[in-house]
Amino acid sequence: MKKLILLFLLTATIIVSKAQTVIGPDSLENLYPEELEEGEELEESNEYDSVVYSNTDRYWDFIRPRNFRFDTAYAPARDFYQSWDTITINPYKVDLKGMQDTIKLVLSGYDDCSFHPPAIGDVTSNFGFRRWGRRQKFHFGTDIRMEVGDPVYAAFEGVVRIAKRSADYGYVVLIRHNNGLETLYAHFSQLLCYPGQPVKGGSIIGLAGSTGRSTGPHLHFEVRFQGEKIDPATIIHFPSGSLLADTFMVDKGCFSHLYEVQAAKLKAQKAVKVPKYVKARKGDTIVKIANRYGVSAKKVSKLNGIKTTTKLKAGRKIRLR
Repeated sequence: MKKLILLFLLTATIIVSKAQTVIGPDSLENLYPEELEEGEELEESNEYDSVVYSNTDRYWDFIRPRNFRFDTAYAPARDFYQSWDTITINPYKVDLKGMQDTIKLVLSGYDDCSFHPPAIGDVTSNFGFRRWGRRQKFHFGTDIRMEVGDPVYAAFEGVVRIAKRSADYGYVVLIRHNNGLETLYAHFSQLLCYPGQPVKGGSIIGLAGSTGRSTGPHLHFEVRFQGEKIDPATIIHFPSGSLLADTFMVDKGCFSHLYEVQAAKLKAQKAVKVPKYVKARKGDTIVKIANRYGVSAKKVSKLNGIKTTTKLKAGRKIRLR
């Protein structure tokens, strides 16, 4: 009888240990597809609420309460935003290059407008064109040198709209603020916030790293209004870690760089002779190949009968025109 009881207890222990799967760096790849372009959809995983992790995990420390639900009626800056999207970084698709109005945003001066610099470190790359390999590419943020594990802070009070993994940004956080701005923080080694979480200016939202398309540990920081990027240096004086002013005027001048970006893209497309067929590289998708040659991803997708987000086998022939 004692042997039967011991056998039963041993079997139950094995079943329980199998059920308590620890999510580590390798198994996390199953939660998030490895190759996602900015703006591509990613279904929110229910596994956020059931992840069991160990203290040795480097990538994940998801802290969302099990029964947490965010009421979108409490989303910040409802005068400027009519939707709340926790998947797509820029769901608004608003063209602000020719905006006629000037909008005054209050950045500091009230309890819900406190400011804190997003990171402590030297600026290594500013907003604007920079050399990327053999070509000039527009850099839409400010890069701050950091060490892996350094804290990253929310710049203003608001609510986390996105906290996920992206192919280019790595582990990325986007916060919508009470003042009407949105700020984006990229390349985290670890996230310490979740969608729907209220934050103050100075709340720690993650730990710096070098995930995604990054050449070393740093914070890539963006400021956005209705999805379009604004030069962070027109709002923040990074050497002192302070605001340039308590208010900020949003007008079409904030987005004049978009004309330069558009002109550079057209020039690059004319300069590149588009071959009829190319061979896919490791990790390629239709979107990546189309961007590489300055052609329409939808057209290439239709020509080859492949979804734009499908991972392609290295060496596969893809028709471009």
